[in-house]
Amino acid sequence: MAKHKLTINEIAKLAGVSKKSVSRVINGEKGISEATRERIKGIIDDLGYQPDRRARALASKRSLLVGLAYNNRNPSYILDLLTGSQSAANAKGYEIVMHQIGHGQGAAEEVIKFMHRSACDGLIITPPLSESATLIAEIAELPWPLVRIAGDYADFNIPQVRYNDRTAALSLTKTLIESGHTNIAFIGGPEHAGPTQRRLSGIQDALALFDLQLSATLIRYGDFTFNSGRALGAELLASNTRPSAIMCANDEMAAGVYHSAAAAGIAIPRDLSVTGFDDSPVASHLYPPLTSVRQPVQDMMAIAVDILTSAQPTSKQVVAQFDAVVITRESIAPPCT
Repeated sequence: MAKHKLTINEIAKLAGVSKKSVSRVINGEKGISEATRERIKGIIDDLGYQPDRRARALASKRSLLVGLAYNNRNPSYILDLLTGSQSAANAKGYEIVMHQIGHGQGAAEEVIKFMHRSACDGLIITPPLSESATLIAEIAELPWPLVRIAGDYADFNIPQVRYNDRTAALSLTKTLIESGHTNIAFIGGPEHAGPTQRRLSGIQDALALFDLQLSATLIRYGDFTFNSGRALGAELLASNTRPSAIMCANDEMAAGVYHSAAAAGIAIPRDLSVTGFDDSPVASHLYPPLTSVRQPVQDMMAIAVDILTSAQPTSKQVVAQFDAVVITRESIAPPCT
């Protein structure tokens, strides 16, 4: 026998309220007392009521879908994007539709086609797409609400959720310098990518505080992948001016450096200190565990979803700011003397 599916009318009857009140709770709208809201939520939770998304979409003239545009090859980062956004969206009765967008000419047209095909109610756009002034300028005036996740301070006229990776890179570098490192190398992603530039700037800021400089011969640019970290790490470790510490712009490349160090018989952290960025699962899975920078990606995605799905009009000037945090583990130590 098929299980009876509860209706919104039955929930309203059990709670002793109107159908509209139940609808307001489901949609996260205001207009009812907190006590009534909690009573309705309690009944919904106890009975396992699941709103019919198609019926809600028809009634509200919305698709109840949120688009998520990305262009990033790091699987851990992509998982964080999805986990944070999906959890927040599902709590409000929405679903997430992810779509990879090419970075370069034609990106804006691809975004527009995706939004038309998916009929999403709004779009979250993530780095590096969100840091392309050309792309943002082309899509900022589209009829869909947008939220931009980014680490820069560009003044675009759309809601933004920001994180401060330059300051985190400065703090991480100071930790190395204060433990005695002066011969520090950097492996970034693509040279002109926003995260690469900000993290490099943070390193240079810290070195300048101690009247030190980052030698151009100790800067390498990869593509945020394990293989690029392994190849560039091998280059640096084979050079005549072998660094005592290598700072990587993400954890995947740091893992590649671990591989190169092991192949060369170089022990971490005794002979070489290594740091990453993102604090992805790989950071704690490596041995020794990797010192990294934790970015609250899931929290940022949840805020972005809340902005897009808010029942109240959202100012285009809204900015939510998050700080990245240095997570110190066993991959760094004073340099060998």
